[in-house]
Amino acid sequence: MNDQQASQLISKSLSQELSPQEASALQQHLSQSPQVRALAKLSSLIQKSMAENAVQPPPGPDTTDASDNGSQGQAPAEGLSPLSKERMRRTLREAQASTTDDSQLRHLHVAQTETTYYTGAAPEASVEHRQSLTRFSLIRKLGEGGLGTVWLARDDRLRRSVALKEMKIYGTGQQNIQRQWKRFEREAEITAHLEHPNVVPLYMSGIHPESGLPFYAMRFVGKQTLADAIEEYHARRQHAIDDPIHLHRLLNAFLDVCQAIAFAHSRGVIHRDLKPENVALDHFGQVLVLDWGLAKVDTDGELATRLALDGSVDDSALAQTLDGDVVGTPLYMAPEQAAGDMHHLDERTDVYGLGAILFAILTGSAPHQHSQPPENGSRTIHDMLKSIVHSDLPNPRDLNPAVPRDLEAICLRALSTQRFARHASAEELAGEVERWIAGRHQRQAHYDAMRMIGRDLKSRLCVQLRQLAVTAQFIVELPPIQGLLASHDTQPEEFREWRDRLSKVLLALAKAKVNLTGLSYAQIRENRIHEMLRIERSLRDGTNVQSLPLSRLRRGAANTFHKTILEQFPGESCIDFDYSTAGVVRLVAGVPVFDSATEEPFGLVLAEVEIGKLTRSEIQNIELQDTLYLIDDKQQILFSTKPATHDRPRMAEEEITRWPEISRALAEQGEYVETDREYYATRLVFPQKNNSIRIVLKSN
Repeated sequence: MNDQQASQLISKSLSQELSPQEASALQQHLSQSPQVRALAKLSSLIQKSMAENAVQPPPGPDTTDASDNGSQGQAPAEGLSPLSKERMRRTLREAQASTTDDSQLRHLHVAQTETTYYTGAAPEASVEHRQSLTRFSLIRKLGEGGLGTVWLARDDRLRRSVALKEMKIYGTGQQNIQRQWKRFEREAEITAHLEHPNVVPLYMSGIHPESGLPFYAMRFVGKQTLADAIEEYHARRQHAIDDPIHLHRLLNAFLDVCQAIAFAHSRGVIHRDLKPENVALDHFGQVLVLDWGLAKVDTDGELATRLALDGSVDDSALAQTLDGDVVGTPLYMAPEQAAGDMHHLDERTDVYGLGAILFAILTGSAPHQHSQPPENGSRTIHDMLKSIVHSDLPNPRDLNPAVPRDLEAICLRALSTQRFARHASAEELAGEVERWIAGRHQRQAHYDAMRMIGRDLKSRLCVQLRQLAVTAQFIVELPPIQGLLASHDTQPEEFREWRDRLSKVLLALAKAKVNLTGLSYAQIRENRIHEMLRIERSLRDGTNVQSLPLSRLRRGAANTFHKTILEQFPGESCIDFDYSTAGVVRLVAGVPVFDSATEEPFGLVLAEVEIGKLTRSEIQNIELQDTLYLIDDKQQILFSTKPATHDRPRMAEEEITRWPEISRALAEQGEYVETDREYYATRLVFPQKNNSIRIVLKSN
């Protein structure tokens, strides 16, 4: 025989319905269990006190059975006068004080006594002057919930402020009031049962002498909730005051909520109404989970046994609506809860609620906010619950693109429609978030280093472009340039002599600057280009630098870049890409050459460098550990440390998953900094701003 069966036999014995066999079994169990003996003694005292003090209603035709729905009659306990009630309380206190094991009676004091239910309150005084006849003085109303009204009260004995929650009556009828009463007492006992730093502590419970309603006093932590902190964070974010420390604090508060729920699960309690409004934050950062009125209790747990001894309403009764209100908060409700599948609610239902809180932290809105019925009431609550069951949630990044992708993945897993796909426990969810926070510092350090490398490489390439332009400008000022210009049509021997001189100078220059792949001097006549001299470095052997014979010099139509060079002022350079050699992309700097006699543009000098060779020489001087892409304005990949998988031109959109948003940010801001710390990009604009190189780094 267990304690619950013993309590049922004690109840039958008080009604003189016990058989001899049951009496013998009960007597044997009483001899073995001090706790049950205390219960039997307490029950006997209650019955004796009620029998001695009950005020019997006068007989008459209007007297009806109190068990009938809508009955206006009274249960026996309701016939007690105030004086008799006080006598019974005094008797119980004396019995409690005389018990050898006082802690056991305290353990049974709430759950194992027969409750005298509400019979009507005296006219309510004003809020400003209403005083409790207990040790508490009510100061002002803080708010109202589904089960009661919360007051700021003063504990006159200990001289401290407390939050006092008093039951609120909905509807009429003894059975309805009795159910509400037991729900309220159930919430108080569950809250008291969960002794944890992140669960609001309950100081005491009782019945308010003035209102006749049950109440319990708990710690007052102020009016700020996690919902207020979330609203403030996103208001700051929308005004570009996005300090990462604010998100860090919210996530730490979320971890405290997870720990409180994990503890509740270990005690067999499922909250079932998790939302930011039910999480209080004090001024010193402590997090407290509130409002356990809809909690479900594991039938095999210690608390379930104690509630059963009290005859408290079961979870199926709690799942029903109260005067048409939906039990729970639909905006944060799990699909199985919205579907009314109350028998399958377990720890993973609370995991969904925790995921919903994380969703609110990341986005500033509830997961089912878009399922909310419009203000005109055209959609019913039933439609909304149906939408919760069957509709997909938006991704957090759809509402806030700054949400880190890894954190979004954690949130979406907790919010999976299928329970088996969620985290198995609140501890597992908290562990993933903790690992993300811990890894965030490492990722941030790596990302900061990657940004430094990206900016350093941009500076190095910028220097190389300037040196390329300076090389072309230097060649223009050489004496052989004007000598070739003056003799190319009239004096062949002198022309060859000037050409040989220029060739020697350019060969020496190309050998000194190992990154140079070509130097040339050309005449532009009637929109056609005629090269007079070209020095070129072999692509296969970088040490092989030769002056090309006349038969290998370029002849043909001048392109747009050539014409642009001629439009520049004397000494000004112009830089562009050269795709003319298959598989090779070159950077070319050109400077116009003017005839000193006529002061008209005659031709141009070009200095060329192969972009792959140039970049490889630069990254040897930096500690590059990540993947590098250099991309032109046509989205073609000019160079990458990632090997190509095909021979055709490589396009950025095919290899970089976030290229559209990277490209847009570079066009608007010149730099792309990502919250996920995976990609960093910057843009190097050419002097004439007609072209640019996009430098993209991807974390490995």
